[in-house]
Amino acid sequence: MARKIDAKKKIGGLLIPVFALREGNDLGIGDTQAVKKAIDFVSKHKLRVFQVLPINETGPDNSPYNAISSISLDPIYLSLTPQAVPGLSAEILSADATPDVVNELALGPVQYGKVKALKLKILFEAFRNFKSKPSAELAKFIAAEKDWIEDYALFRALVDEEGGNVCWTHWPEEYQNPKSARDAVTVHAESERIAEKVEFYKYVQWVAFRQWMDVRHYADEKHVELMGDIPFGVSRYSADVWGQGSLFELEWSGGAPPETFFQSDEFTRKWGQNWGIPVYKWDAHRKENFAFWRSRVKHVADIFHYFRIDHVLGFFRVYAFPWLPERNGEFVELSEAEAEKLTGGELPRFIPRDDKTPANCKLNCRDGSEFLQVILDAAGDNCGVVAEDLGMVPDYVRPRLKELGIPGFTIPIFERDEKKDRAYKTREEHEELSLVTLGTHDHQPVKVFYEELSKWWHGENGHEGWMEVQRLMKFLEWPEGEEPPTEFTAELHKRFIEILMECHCWLAVFMISDLLGVSQRFNEPGIAGDSNWSQRLAYSLSEYEKEKPFSQAIVWLDDAVAATSRGADKTDNSVVAAKK
Repeated sequence: MARKIDAKKKIGGLLIPVFALREGNDLGIGDTQAVKKAIDFVSKHKLRVFQVLPINETGPDNSPYNAISSISLDPIYLSLTPQAVPGLSAEILSADATPDVVNELALGPVQYGKVKALKLKILFEAFRNFKSKPSAELAKFIAAEKDWIEDYALFRALVDEEGGNVCWTHWPEEYQNPKSARDAVTVHAESERIAEKVEFYKYVQWVAFRQWMDVRHYADEKHVELMGDIPFGVSRYSADVWGQGSLFELEWSGGAPPETFFQSDEFTRKWGQNWGIPVYKWDAHRKENFAFWRSRVKHVADIFHYFRIDHVLGFFRVYAFPWLPERNGEFVELSEAEAEKLTGGELPRFIPRDDKTPANCKLNCRDGSEFLQVILDAAGDNCGVVAEDLGMVPDYVRPRLKELGIPGFTIPIFERDEKKDRAYKTREEHEELSLVTLGTHDHQPVKVFYEELSKWWHGENGHEGWMEVQRLMKFLEWPEGEEPPTEFTAELHKRFIEILMECHCWLAVFMISDLLGVSQRFNEPGIAGDSNWSQRLAYSLSEYEKEKPFSQAIVWLDDAVAATSRGADKTDNSVVAAKK
């Protein structure tokens, strides 16, 4: 059973995507060394939790929620120093990571193509330097991880063989499943080269798990708890789907229904979000005692003290499309009848069933409860589970999560009392067993939220906008008689920091953008482009502590932590030691 969370013990946390971290010696992206620096920052400011987005290996879209493996860790986050990478020498590093290359990669957003190519090149040279000496530690790792790493390593070698193309459905037929691929590779003219690549990718995962376990130990020493993230789905072009196709329904594509908040383009406004992930065949998972999920959870729980389940609603029922995202453009201007004709009689819908009847709701709640119980059991006593339960949430979900002891999410600007003219719920009305935040990586930063609210207030529908501003000011307990600011001022920023920490919820987490009071956004759902998952912080965290106005915001954080008693107690032994 998962670690029990004491909602009475209030704590604070900080969320920063690993890719966004910046240190002077990185290679164009945050890495495990930068994560240690972030842990130092969290510890120094007496927060308890450092949260990151998924760290699994990403594909061409660079989305951490569309990983090409549910278990493999992304080598792009590895710290490349001789001390951290067995076989890596200073000579290899200086030859590849020249000052010109490092300076070029440091500019602007993450340049994924260049960063991945450089890091894999350095790692391959380190591997060749290392493999001449047998390693008992590496052999032990491979033996312990054989259930997934053999298929994964072959898949990655074949991706290289196919010029970086992860779309295994487009590969030569003999490569389209592990068994025939192994037979084909054995007789391939370049079989030795491919075999070397297979061993290389096993080595890379060994290095990755070593480094992240070292991060875990470091966090324990600093009395900081790490929160990871398990996406609901995996990429259809992943090693998992390639190797365990019987567990997935490839004719349907998981996503989310249309809603009022995320309306980034015409397709999303009309049809919802089509993520492209395959739908699970849950009966097939039951027959295997949910081995896929148990393994996935175990590997996350080995590194993290908590993990967030992304899109927990999908375990109860998932919204699915009868077409892949590549075809979205065909449906933008179609009516439902026209779309149904084009798909042969299917429309986007909830699978296995909707929530339109009490009977369906009862069955969906039963299914979700079963799956979540598996996850809780797999998490073990050392790891806590948190559920992202945002979006169009059925009435039965949050009560069931509470019964299971799983905290959900609270975003105050979404928590309204529809019976009281959409008034914000008070801090005391928020669910205690929950993670409260001003916004997730998917939401606009609070600075942008207020700026858009101000535009509404001063626009054509100014009266409605003014009413919204008044509701917000009441929630923020803005001084009576004092006019709301027309801009996102320092005073307003300070009050947002204070109000989050004052909320009734168990864990209060700041997105780094909201703590710093900047407009930087890490993802915009429904939009495909280089701006997603690539934004980096302008400075290192230690530099933000010295740079105004950011240093002032950090002082406000310190004051709010002290005032609300959310600070970490160094004498508290509740931080669970890492598994040896």
